[in-house]
Amino acid sequence: MVLSLKSGKKLSNAAIGAAFAAAFIGLAAKSANAALFIDQEQPSINAKMAYFSQSDLAQSFKPAANNVAGAAIKLTEGVGTVGDIKISLWNGQGKVLASGIALGQVPNAWTEVFWNPVVVTPNKTLYLVFQSLSDLAIAGDVNNPYPDGQVYANRGFQSFPYYDYTFRTYSDDSFGIQSVPEPTSVLGLMTFIAFIGVSATKCKKQQSALSKS
Repeated sequence: MVLSLKSGKKLSNAAIGAAFAAAFIGLAAKSANAALFIDQEQPSINAKMAYFSQSDLAQSFKPAANNVAGAAIKLTEGVGTVGDIKISLWNGQGKVLASGIALGQVPNAWTEVFWNPVVVTPNKTLYLVFQSLSDLAIAGDVNNPYPDGQVYANRGFQSFPYYDYTFRTYSDDSFGIQSVPEPTSVLGLMTFIAFIGVSATKCKKQQSALSKS
């Protein structure tokens, strides 16, 4: 089958359009795959660490990521009934950076809250503060399982250096990343478009030669 010049143009335009579409679909897929991940975690439990009624409950930690997008604590099994729990992120100067409330929490559950990613300095101590009017309690470990932080509890945030609540912090892996093509993606796209252009030129020359014969 001989392609006319007109059909060759249609082919090249369609191919270029497909190339752009594929590139941007790939970028959209990459953006859609962005997700929260656990940055810091102390998962072990061997103690009923503290009741919310004790007040001034907090856990210090050092983030590895450049942002904090949420946090969670594990509630003690068999203690309390149901309640709402607030988790706040504080810096070392006593400023609240973010907070969230989990409604209707029950014993032995992971209580999670999330917020818009907050810029932080990796490896710099931050604090999670836990508050609730419920009769629930927070689980923990008394054997210093998390070396980069500790428990605070009771009025005045009394320090317990070898204790840790059972907790997690979350970060956003897309934080600070703009949805633009990477250099290698741009190069690949331009190379493909150039190839399509060369192919279209060849098609035009072949059509011209056939029309003269």
